[in-house]
Amino acid sequence: MKQSDLRNNIRLNEQLTTILIRFSEIGIKSPKTRKWLTRKLISHIEFVLKNNDIKDFQIENRFSRIFVFSEETDKIIHILSNFVPGIASISKVYECKTDFHEITEIIRKQFFEKLRNHSTFAVKVKRTGKHPFSSVEMAAKIGEFILDNIDGSNIRVNLTDPEYYLYLEIREGVTYVYDQITKGLGGLPAGCQGRVLVIVSGEDEDIANILQLYKRGAITLIYSMNQVSQYSKEYQEAISKLLALQQNLKKTERVIFSNDKQFTVEEVLDYYQKSQCLSITMSKTIFEELSMKIPTTIPVFVPYLVENLKEKEISIFYN
Repeated sequence: MKQSDLRNNIRLNEQLTTILIRFSEIGIKSPKTRKWLTRKLISHIEFVLKNNDIKDFQIENRFSRIFVFSEETDKIIHILSNFVPGIASISKVYECKTDFHEITEIIRKQFFEKLRNHSTFAVKVKRTGKHPFSSVEMAAKIGEFILDNIDGSNIRVNLTDPEYYLYLEIREGVTYVYDQITKGLGGLPAGCQGRVLVIVSGEDEDIANILQLYKRGAITLIYSMNQVSQYSKEYQEAISKLLALQQNLKKTERVIFSNDKQFTVEEVLDYYQKSQCLSITMSKTIFEELSMKIPTTIPVFVPYLVENLKEKEISIFYN
């Protein structure tokens, strides 16, 4: 399917869902830098989706938001929230004109059933642009519509601790309605920073370190202290998955650099220079062993000393 026809096809099938992507740190940068980083993020989204066999999708950049149109919304949200840095959060939204009748029709068709399964709810409205109503006024009006029109339910409004949230994001003449916000990896788009050499020895901390650098926009190269045969299959696959997400790495660089003789710091430094890396990263254990042998002119990072291992974030690379 041509991308130009995809959005219309989704509308004709009444599958009005759109994926709304919110920026992470990109939003606080200067206009020129933000524009460059947004292009980086869109390019990386395309790269990762294609690598995960998502073929029919369309990406739009508007209103300081990125939108992905596809019929595989749930799969795409899972991929982007777990594997693409630079994203603060993602929502599957229903798009319509900023018209009260159109908004309430979406709520009636898509959200009434969910509302019936809860005893309390609240409506949150966020606006951008000029409108003849405030966010509070629109939220109250939507809440009143729900209470007046939802049958077979004793649901009531609770603005302090509701069981269910319904969200509206109104951006000029377009409104997006949704009820879920999926957290992203945060950080900066992949590949926006320079190359970093990561020394690995087979620890879970190695995976966490690569992930932390990946989230900061670094391009990570791997130097192994051991032969590949000494690592478990799961460990090798986890590192390969992380490297495969980095579109700025050549295919020959998406493997663990293994050595068939005794590990030496001299070899690391030689590889570091030839690969034009800007710094070296290692686990706390390796740092204690090698730190005194690395010249002070080379920046050395030990991410685990700053941020502890997040089992949930790295576990997905072992699946």
